[in-house]
Amino acid sequence: MNLTQLECFLAVARDLHFAKAAQRLHRSPASVSEAVSALERAVGGALFVRNSRRVELTQHGIAFLADVEGPYQQLDRAHRVALERGQQRYLARVGHNAELGHLLLPGLYAATPRHGEFALKLWKPELMPTQEQERAVESGALDIGLCWSAHSRPTLRCFGIREVSVVAVLPGEDPLAGQSTVRLEQLAGRPVLMTPRHDNPDLDRRVREAFAHASSEEVDIREVVRYDELTLQVATSRSVGLHPETIAVGNRVPNVCFRKVEPAITTSICTVVREDYDDPMFDPLLDTLAALARELDLGD
Repeated sequence: MNLTQLECFLAVARDLHFAKAAQRLHRSPASVSEAVSALERAVGGALFVRNSRRVELTQHGIAFLADVEGPYQQLDRAHRVALERGQQRYLARVGHNAELGHLLLPGLYAATPRHGEFALKLWKPELMPTQEQERAVESGALDIGLCWSAHSRPTLRCFGIREVSVVAVLPGEDPLAGQSTVRLEQLAGRPVLMTPRHDNPDLDRRVREAFAHASSEEVDIREVVRYDELTLQVATSRSVGLHPETIAVGNRVPNVCFRKVEPAITTSICTVVREDYDDPMFDPLLDTLAALARELDLGD
């Protein structure tokens, strides 16, 4: 007696129909009939009465069903729990901010191998800003962070996978749009839109320091909630935006342009893991993210 035979017996007992049971199990009717016959030989008697019109359980079959149905369900439940536990063991929790998720995670999904009929993915995305990712990786709530300009420290290991320049985002009719680059002092006195500081605190610091060296006038930095709203805000006002040049990838807002700034300001796309990270199952995810970042077409 084996589990395949029991599975076939229970399916036929449920439907009292060999063809329906075979369809449910994705087997041929002949293989289901053969499995039930083998089980009947193993338990020493007929389990079903079969004729051209109907299928019924024998008394032996009714008693056997009562004995095996509960234990089989427990075994099936234990198998599903073990499968889920095994899947979770190899499921990397990948943190990301909205912009880097849109840029890189579709490529990561396409590159992730599928395994068997369950099409298992080896990772799941979790949206959060840079500073929150760093805390989550430290605590073990995330396995991998994908963020801006994180820094290695005793509990974290950071990999810079692509350095990108900061660009000024300008309305198409802005006088500065005719220049190949924009000097920071030319932006003095104008509202400067940036994404929230907590999403890229290192860039916020670099921008403020650069303005302090370039102009005596205090910079008016205003936060825009989402990176994909920044170009729309620029297009509908006289504001200028400052953002990593990735903002130009896939931009669909008309009448905005992107110009590098002087002095140059850069930031980095990073992946972050715990310092004690040692799980080769997730190394391909880190390698693929690095490759996808290098392949981004930023018009360099």
